[in-house]
Amino acid sequence: MDCVPSTLLDTDRVPWRERFALWRAALAPTHAAALPADGDAERFRAVARGWNLGPALLFETRATAQVLSRAPAAIRADQVDHYLIRLQRQGRWRGEAGDRTTDVCADSVVVLDMARPTAALGTSIDNINLILPRDLLDAMLPPFDMHGLVLTGAAAVLLRSHLIALSAALPHMSAAQAPAIARATCSLVAACLTPSLDAEARARVPLALSRLAAIRRHIDRHIGAPGLSPETIGKALGLSRSTLYAVCEPQGGVAVLIQRQRLERIRKILADPQDHRSISAIAEQHGFVSRTHFSRAFRAAFGASPREVRAGGLPPSAGTAERAGAVYEMWIRQLSA
Repeated sequence: MDCVPSTLLDTDRVPWRERFALWRAALAPTHAAALPADGDAERFRAVARGWNLGPALLFETRATAQVLSRAPAAIRADQVDHYLIRLQRQGRWRGEAGDRTTDVCADSVVVLDMARPTAALGTSIDNINLILPRDLLDAMLPPFDMHGLVLTGAAAVLLRSHLIALSAALPHMSAAQAPAIARATCSLVAACLTPSLDAEARARVPLALSRLAAIRRHIDRHIGAPGLSPETIGKALGLSRSTLYAVCEPQGGVAVLIQRQRLERIRKILADPQDHRSISAIAEQHGFVSRTHFSRAFRAAFGASPREVRAGGLPPSAGTAERAGAVYEMWIRQLSA
């Protein structure tokens, strides 16, 4: 049986002086990690086990106290906009999720939008983190502001029980079963995330996120069109130039968004062993006229050249703690509905 791809990071595998640096580097693709003011690097310990279900990722994490954040500049730089559903099995997570002050206690489930800023102190950490691509969950829910939302009542109990059972079953699950289980899990998440009564009062943020999702979908459908531009996108979606630029500004602008999605599509093509087109032809078909510009942009986005990716330069698995961070970044980049 082919098992679900997994990775493990255990700071106990390196000398104590290197532990927090290793952990910080592993989380860097999505979060900035720091020790709290009274933190002691010598006492820091963390272990994380992750599984790649295809359309979802799941991580079990146990760690001593730390501050985790996603700042606006980092969000613009990494372009990661998935949803993170976290079961806090033990410990506490206190901080800011956008404009919400959030205090998550043991046995609570919180939803975080990775396209929006967060900053929080976690203590005595023991949690299960489910990461879902935005398009997959948005297709099942009307847009509303769920960033920092802490679930309560029967919905929280149901989702908590499912995440615990899922994490226990994954080591024994086949890779073929994983995608269907991931989509069923997303359906359960959607069923548990009913908008709160005051969601309409916060409609401006969900509206912007909904527009951003529509812009992403339009870019994806017309990704090879040489004339793809802010003007054509705005006209197709009925958005004024100012609205289009305001929605895309947190992502670094319209041009950055287009380039990033084109690079992501090219990376997926290069990773497909059945596609034998030349790299230059693939780049041209996705709007890159200059080979030099394409190569530089690709390496800046993925940390490897197009030839290295085609040759399997991104690590397929991690047998050591040092490689686990690279696998996490690869999974995050590949995650899609």
